[in-house]
Amino acid sequence: MSQSFDSRVAVSFDSLVELKLKAEGFTLPPLSKSRSRQSGGHVSRFRGRGLNFEEFRHYQMGDDIRSIDWNVTQRMGEPYIRVQSEEKDLPVVLVVDQRTSMFFSSVDTMKSVVAAQIASCCAWKVAKDGDRVAALIFSDSYHHWFKPQRHTSHVTRILQSLAQTNQQLLESGSGSSESGLSLALNQLAQMKLKGSLVLFISDFNGVSETDVQRIKWLKRHNDVMAVAINDPMETNLEIDQSMIISNGRLQLPVDTSLNRQLAKYNHNVKKVYKAIHDVLSSQSLNVIRLNTSGKHIASFINQINGGSGAR
Repeated sequence: MSQSFDSRVAVSFDSLVELKLKAEGFTLPPLSKSRSRQSGGHVSRFRGRGLNFEEFRHYQMGDDIRSIDWNVTQRMGEPYIRVQSEEKDLPVVLVVDQRTSMFFSSVDTMKSVVAAQIASCCAWKVAKDGDRVAALIFSDSYHHWFKPQRHTSHVTRILQSLAQTNQQLLESGSGSSESGLSLALNQLAQMKLKGSLVLFISDFNGVSETDVQRIKWLKRHNDVMAVAINDPMETNLEIDQSMIISNGRLQLPVDTSLNRQLAKYNHNVKKVYKAIHDVLSSQSLNVIRLNTSGKHIASFINQINGGSGAR
């Protein structure tokens, strides 16, 4: 059945599956040091027995004698060992914000759609790399948790839940709960995650001091990245007489006599977003900044490969 909504407003399951084709040209940053013992797609060099052959070298005192290659030793007349590499697992945990505050755009694409599509690209890339992917998808009032697995069928289950949660924003009211982010972070804290790459994809609206402490705890045991999404109008609301405001059911023309109130609004909003920026910066997180221009996938790939931020 074809989708009955604008793809910039909400995502379909099929559209998230199709993003598998765009899950290339980037690699999620590896852990600073490998902590997990399960095998996966990230290689960690070590001396001894392993999975992938690297080189032959002379035997040295202290080397594991099980690493001696007797064929080369016999041919060279002195002991040689095989140096191999072991693939280390990099569990990636996607924390995807689908609160009502994400259901907004003044340019092209809803923040909620940006988050869903970036999460989908990352999930497919992790699966292609042979690593395990987990996901915590949260809205204003509930969350869905998917334990780390590396099967394609697991990725599709994540995307089905993500599409359903995203589409529910079409029917939700205008209210938003800042506590949804806190609930998600509390859930992660209870899991006591260790040895993972945790990727937050959110607008970070309503982040609190308690949330900061939970992020600090996560950083002690995991690598943490943030994809921060915002819309230009959220930081600078400029209006003219042609603008119409709507809650999805009713429409109201903008009163251009409200410039003074708008100036106060802009001042307060800039303070909020500066606070969010300061929180992310204070934790020394790797932060990728995206906007609602519709160019978020290209911008994400560019930034994760070391390019400049969102335009």
